[in-house]
Amino acid sequence: MKIKMENITNQEIEKALADDSGDLGNDVLYRLCREHPLHKTDQEIIAKVWLIGRSYAAAIERRKNKSSDLPGEKFYASEVAPKIKQSEIDQWLAVVNIENAIETHWKVMGLFEKISGHKNRSLSSKYLHFHHKDLFFIYDSRSAAAIRKVAPGNKELPNLSSENVDQEYVRFFQRCLWLKENLEQQYGKPLSPRDVDKILLEVEDRI
Repeated sequence: MKIKMENITNQEIEKALADDSGDLGNDVLYRLCREHPLHKTDQEIIAKVWLIGRSYAAAIERRKNKSSDLPGEKFYASEVAPKIKQSEIDQWLAVVNIENAIETHWKVMGLFEKISGHKNRSLSSKYLHFHHKDLFFIYDSRSAAAIRKVAPGNKELPNLSSENVDQEYVRFFQRCLWLKENLEQQYGKPLSPRDVDKILLEVEDRI
């Protein structure tokens, strides 16, 4: 049985894509990650994790274990930067592609969880998106709610098989791939993961 995409009109797609209110801020984040793709220095690590997390309401300092009661700046300097620098994140990001994207997300989520005590599913997706904007879809509560309404899961979704995955993000990623393909056919133009995110937020506002 085929998935029936909830009716999303071309007018709604146009409206979503025309919203440029966040474009300049996002361009700054894309440029930051493009010009500083690696994780070799404290400065580049702190700048990327801090700015992406704070910009998208997914700050890594919202942590479970606050027993040390470190202020935000010291937490980044003593916990975030050293642990990310010691990880293999640059290797993960160097070879990421559609086949291993969800496993890369799982690895980054695991790294962030070691730092904060939280899964940081949303932050991981956003962090990866700004490093690979043509591959990773942005996950948060609003986009997850919208995608469940317009692309419910079943056997026709793209198969993404891997043992090391976060099942919630896998289902979200599958649905986004399916929605992107269907919207491109309907709209007659290619859409980026950022475009899909804009459309999902428009859908969530409307539903």
